[in-house]
Parts: sequence; C-alpha cells; structure tokens
Amino acid sequence: MAWVAVAWLVPVQGRAQADLDSLDVWMRRMHPAPFLRCTPSEWESKLDILKSEWKDMSHMEHVREVNALLQTLQDSHAAVSAWDWMWAVEREHGSVPIRWALEGDALWVAASAVDGLSAGTRVLSLNGMDAAQCAAVARDLGNVEGRSPVGQTRTGVHSLTAWVMGQTQSDSLHVKWLDRATGAVESMAIPGVPFRRAPRAWRPISQGGPPVQWIFSDEPNALGLEGASTLSISSFSQGRFGKYQRRLWKGFQHAKELGLPVVIDLRGNAGGQSARMEMLWRHVATSRRQLPFGLVAKQSPETRQDILRHYKRLRKRWVDKHKDSSQDAKYIYDLAHLPLGGLDTLEFGAQPLVDWRFRGPVCLVMDGESASATVSFAGAFQRERRGPVFGEPCLGPRQGTMGNPMLKVLPESRIVVSMSTAVYMAEARGDWTNTSPVRPDVFIPQMWRNEDALRANLQTWIDSHASNQ
Repeated sequence: MAWVAVAWLVPVQGRAQADLDSLDVWMRRMHPAPFLRCTPSEWESKLDILKSEWKDMSHMEHVREVNALLQTLQDSHAAVSAWDWMWAVEREHGSVPIRWALEGDALWVAASAVDGLSAGTRVLSLNGMDAAQCAAVARDLGNVEGRSPVGQTRTGVHSLTAWVMGQTQSDSLHVKWLDRATGAVESMAIPGVPFRRAPRAWRPISQGGPPVQWIFSDEPNALGLEGASTLSISSFSQGRFGKYQRRLWKGFQHAKELGLPVVIDLRGNAGGQSARMEMLWRHVATSRRQLPFGLVAKQSPETRQDILRHYKRLRKRWVDKHKDSSQDAKYIYDLAHLPLGGLDTLEFGAQPLVDWRFRGPVCLVMDGESASATVSFAGAFQRERRGPVFGEPCLGPRQGTMGNPMLKVLPESRIVVSMSTAVYMAEARGDWTNTSPVRPDVFIPQMWRNEDALRANLQTWIDSHASNQ
C-alpha cells in the first residue's frame, strides 16, 4: 500500500480534469438511469464546483467530496468504495474499536472496546473537530438511496474514525467527551491498533456470525424475547447459496413444528443477491408476486466483460438450451447479447405459492442500514400486510433500488468508486419521483440505544399471538 502514501503527497494541481471528467464519463456510460432521481443540471453544477475547488483539497477531502457528489444521484450503490480508502488509512495509522451514532449534530458512542469510554457517552470532539463538524463529515461519507437521511447517517458514521485520522494524519484518536456522572469534560488519546491486531481489538463489539442465524424459543437471544423464533439475516450475499437455502428451509420447518411466531431481523443487512431475498419471500408469501418485478440493465464494456465470464463457462450450453423456459437463463442470455450502449428491461414472472411456506405470524425488524435487496423485501412485506414492521426507516424507497455495482478507479487520485449498472424494479410503477424510504409501522426512535423499546414492542406483538392460540 506504499503507493497510497505517495499519492497523498504528490501535488494535486491538474488532477481535477482527469479524475472528475473520467467519473462523469463512467457514470453516463455505465449507469442505466443516472438522472432518475436528480436532474442533469444538478449533477453538472456540483461537478463544476468540485472541479474548481479540487486543487486546494487533501486526499481525504477528495474522498469526502467525491462521495458527496455521487450522493446527488440518490443511489446507494454509486459511492466511493469505503473499504479501499479505510484499509489504506488503517494500515498507516491503525484502527480504533469504537462504533458511533449520530442524532442531529450530536455524536455518541454506540459501542466501544476502549476502556474508559463506554456506550452512551456523548462526544464533543475528535482530533480537534467538534461534533457538528464530525456529523457533517459522516453525512457526506454516507450512502443515499432516494431521500434517506436516517440511512445516510447510519452508514456514514462507520467511516468517521478512519476519515478523521487520515485527515489529521494522526496515529491516535484524541477524544473529548462529557462525563455523564459529573458533567465534566474529559479527554483521552487512543492509539490506533496496528492493522494485523485490529480484528482481535474489535472482537468485543463485533457483530459477526453466520449470515443466517436461527434462535428458537428455548434458546437465549440477544433481545431477550420469549415465545418466538428469531431469524437474523445479516447479508444476502455472504456464504454459499446452498447453505443459505438449507438454513432457511430447516429453520422455517422447525418454526412450524413449534407453532410460534417468527421475528425476521434484517437490521444492518445491506442487501446482496436478489435470488436470496426472493427465497426468503417465498417462505413467508401469502400471494403470488413478481419480486423483483423487473430489471433495467445497460451494456457497457465493463458489464459485457463481466457477464461473458458467466456466459462462456460451463453455463453457456445450459443457458442456450433453457433460455425460453428459465427466467435465470433468459436473464444471462439477454445480457450477454445486449449491444454496447444498449438498454434492456427484463420482466420476471410471478412466483408461485409453495405448499411448504410458513403460514404463521411474522414480523420484520429493520433499520437505517437495511438496504438494496432488503428494501425490496421490506416493501413487499409491508405492501402485502404480511405482518408489522418495527424499527426505523430503511435505506431506500418501496418501488425499487439500483444495483449490480462495478468498481472503477479514478486515474490520478486512485480513489475507488462504485457505479450501478442496473435498476431493480420492485413494483410495476413508473413514478420514481417519490423516493421516501420504507417506513416502519412501529417507529423506534434512537434505536441504536433504545433496544428496551424494541424488545417491549416485539414482546407485546408476540404475546398477542400467544393469547390468540
């Protein structure tokens, strides 16, 4: 990663034209509907402003401003790839095992593995940047899908520590906070944990585990719920598909045997493969539905190269044989034969109701980080009135989200950006002007520190079904 440090020290004069012009070209070439949620003039105006200010910015300010520019598209998949620049910062300056939360311009510790700085502490500044400045940075680093301010802050705070340490070129995080017991202002310098030791340092507050976790009524669960089966899916992309399928099947079969309600927890699930989301829907559906309804894809040199890798392997013979009878085969075939620059809209058939589906009571829990395929599931779940939705607004509107992102590297600054190459339509509607996120039926404010309220509302729902049996 030595090239990263060098890139930060090279004068940035003249880079704006190469970096931002290439970003503009890639966006227009790869994105099937870049101006679905904004106007070309809005994008061009912000692009021109950034070009004029680019030469006076540091590398970390470039990261922040490029992400803020891409937020104009209101597409959570069109963003700076946080993993790339964060790893570079953590390799140079270390990692600090703290998770943050924002409420307005107030910065709080959501979880901490640092002695002396506990969850629920209000933070006044980080490395000399006051809380309001930190909040502004986090919002600029967040993901946006439609108008999703909750999701924007919930996702942006994950990048805050690395950005502050990279911007200040510091190997320590200097935290100033308000002591809850005395009201006094306290401060601490927390040294960054070396990159190789970071996983162990984060372990006490890690949210890891298998992508699909079932907890049944006779087992202890994190929320302390009684009389229900809990299904937590942290991602629709991690792990082998066959294992995912088996864990869903076995879990729902056992839930049916127990005869208890099921709580589906999709908090923090940023999406992934649409097929995995569809499989979950088939287990709880009460009516036939096209989910997703359709997909709009655009062919670029990048997407053609990617799809041909799938098409030309062992799948080619199967795809050619089944393209008229299989939805998946037709999807691969049509994309493989789409001309460069071409747009194609693929509609999917309604999924049949299966005899093995779970017919019992189900509720859903989501938060501001529930995104992409999770949004499509939440929208269908709520629209079909399958059960109540608890939590906070998710990261996207009901009618659909963007997807199939591909990575590109800006030629001079080497910032890695993600760009959507498809639009997933969750509903058969052409009005994309309403981009309000899916809202819960039962809103839990400040859910990051209000788990008692979530637990109480879920337990009341569970108990209401127990009393009806």
